[in-house]
Amino acid sequence: MIEIRARDASGRVTELNINGKKLTTPYLFPVIDPRKQILSIEEIEKLGFNGIITNSYIINQNRELRSRALEEGIHSLLGFDGVIMTDSGSFQLYQYGGVDVTPMEILEFQENIGVDIGVILDIPTEPDVPREQADRELEETIRRARESIKARKKILLSGTVQGSTYPELREKSARKMAELGFDLYPIGGVVPLMEKYRFSDLVKVIIHSRKYLPHDKPVHLFGAGHPMLFALASALGCDLFDSAAYALYAREGRYITTSGTYRLERLRELPCSCAVCTSTTAEELKKLEKKDRDHFLAMHNLTVSIEEIRRVRQSIHDGSLWELVAERARAHPYLLEAVRVALSYSSLENLEPVTKKSAFFYTGSEALLRPEVRRHIKKLKRLKINKKLVLLPEVEKPYSKTYGMMSTEEYHICIASKVFGVIPLEIEEVYPLTQHEAPGGYDEAQINFMKKVVKEYASGFEKVYFHSSLEFLGIEGESFSDVENFKGKNDIEGKLTAIGDYYFGEGAGELLFSDTRARISKTGRIREVYAGDRLVGVIRASDGSVVLNVEGVKRLLKLPFPKNRVVAHEDAVEFVSQGRSLFCGFVEEADMKIKPYQEVIVVDSQDKPIATGRAMVSAEEMLSLTHGVAVRVRHRLG
Repeated sequence: MIEIRARDASGRVTELNINGKKLTTPYLFPVIDPRKQILSIEEIEKLGFNGIITNSYIINQNRELRSRALEEGIHSLLGFDGVIMTDSGSFQLYQYGGVDVTPMEILEFQENIGVDIGVILDIPTEPDVPREQADRELEETIRRARESIKARKKILLSGTVQGSTYPELREKSARKMAELGFDLYPIGGVVPLMEKYRFSDLVKVIIHSRKYLPHDKPVHLFGAGHPMLFALASALGCDLFDSAAYALYAREGRYITTSGTYRLERLRELPCSCAVCTSTTAEELKKLEKKDRDHFLAMHNLTVSIEEIRRVRQSIHDGSLWELVAERARAHPYLLEAVRVALSYSSLENLEPVTKKSAFFYTGSEALLRPEVRRHIKKLKRLKINKKLVLLPEVEKPYSKTYGMMSTEEYHICIASKVFGVIPLEIEEVYPLTQHEAPGGYDEAQINFMKKVVKEYASGFEKVYFHSSLEFLGIEGESFSDVENFKGKNDIEGKLTAIGDYYFGEGAGELLFSDTRARISKTGRIREVYAGDRLVGVIRASDGSVVLNVEGVKRLLKLPFPKNRVVAHEDAVEFVSQGRSLFCGFVEEADMKIKPYQEVIVVDSQDKPIATGRAMVSAEEMLSLTHGVAVRVRHRLG
C-alpha cells in the first residue's frame, strides 16, 4: 500500500493506493455525519479532500440510512466517489458504555455497504484505568481483532492499537495487531488525552504504539483533528488523521488556528486570509443566524486544517519538519513539554535522515535533544585522533576559512559549539555541522550541554588548550588567546580519515583514504580523492556526503559484511547493474545501521558490488516495504 516519496524525522510523504484511488499522506479525513452534515460533500471536495470518514454504527442504527446504504452502497448514499473509511462504533462505546451491535455484525455491515476501509469494533480503554482493567480490555480487543481479520472478505481493515496509558500494553497491542496483518493501524483511546491537553502522555502513547507496527502500513491517530498537533504527530510517524473538530468547534462558536482556538465572541479580527475569512469581518460573522455562522466557522476550520496538512507535507519535502514542530510547540506550554518528552526518546534517531535540504535551526533548548545532535555525539566516538586538543569559540562558518586554519599533525582543532557540543574541523563540512543556524550568545541549557560534551570529548587527550573566551565552560587545560600559535601545515590525510570514520563507521577512513591524494577546490575544500589516477570518491559540497566511485567501493568492502551494504535479490541484480534504482521489494538484506539518504553500496548475494547510491529509506524500512525506491543508484559497477 505504501510508497515513500519523501521523509523527515519519522514523518513521511507517501502515496496510498486504495481500490484504485490515491491518498497522499500525511492525510486528514474529515468526519462526515450523514444525519446533520454541516458542510456539503461538494464543499469538502472543493477544499481538496479525496477521502472522508463516517460512522458505520450511526448509519446502521438509523433505519432510513441503513436501508439506503445497503441498497445503494455507502458511496451513493454520501454522494462521494473518493475513499470512504468508516468507524465501527468504538467512539459510541467510549461515550455511552455500550453499543447495540456485535463486532461481527458491524464488520459484515461495513462489507455490505462497500466501504473502502473498515475498522474493527475495539474496546477504547480510557487513560489511567487500573492496569488489570486495561489488560483485560486489551485482550478482548485482540480477540475481536483475530475474529475480524479471519471474517474480513474484501474491504481494507484497520486493527486499532489500545492499551490505555501503559507503554508495555501499547507495545503488546502493536505486536499482536502487526502479527494479525491488518491493512491500517489506528492508535485509539487518545481523545481524552487531547481533550485534557495531556500532550506528553499522547506522545508516549504514539511512540510506544508505533514501535512495533510495520513500516509498510499506514498509522492513523484516531480523533486527532486539531491542526496544532499535526506536525508533532507526523514527526513521530503518524500518517493519517481524522477531524470532527472542524464541525464540533463550529457549533460551539470556536474558531480554529494552528496555534490554538478562539471563542468567536472574543474575536475583534479574523486572523486568517482564507477565502471565507476575507469575505466578512468578525462583527458581521457574529450577527449571522446560527446556522450560517456555524457553516462559516466549519468552512474556515476545515480550510485551516487542510492548509496545515499541506504545510506538514511540504516541510517533510524540505527537511524542516522539526522546525515546524518547534514553531507549533510555542503555541501551548503543554505542547512544548510534549516535544521535549518526544525528543528524549533516542529511538527517534533510527529513522532520521543523515542529510536534508534545509539547515538545522536552533529554536530553543529542546533542539539539543534532536536526533541529529544525538547522532553527532555518538559518531564523535568513531574518531581516533591522538593529538593535542585545541578548542576555539564559534565564528562565522565555515570555521576553518574564518580562522584560516585546519587541524595539523600536532593539533586537533575543534569548535566548542552551542548546538553540537564539539565540532572537529576535520568533519565540519558534514551535514549539519556547518549547515546550522543559532542566535548569538549562550543560554543556560547550551552552557550545561557544552560543558558535558566538551568534558567527555576532551578526556581522551593528553593535552588540552582552550581559547580564553571559553573559560566559562570550566575546561581543564591551558588557556590561550592567540590562535596563531596553533597554525601549521594542514593535515589532509587526517581530515580524510576522520570524514571516512564519521560518515561510514570506525575503520572506514583508513581503508578508504590511505595512500591517496586530494583535489582541493578554490574555496579550500576537498572535492575529489584519488588513488593514483583512480577516483576513490567525491565529497559533496552541499552536505559533505562521501560519494564513492569504483575504487572507493573496493576499499570499503573490506569492512565486515554487511556494513554499508544493501543486498539485492538475484532478480534485481541485472536491473540495478544497468544503473536503475533498487526497489524495496527486491532487498534481501541490509546493514541495519543504514539511515535515510545515506550513501551505500549495493551488492549481490555473493557480496559482489553492483552499484553505489543513496538509500531513500532506512534499512528496516527497505526490508519491510514492498513498494518504492530503496536505493537510488548513482554509479553502476557491474
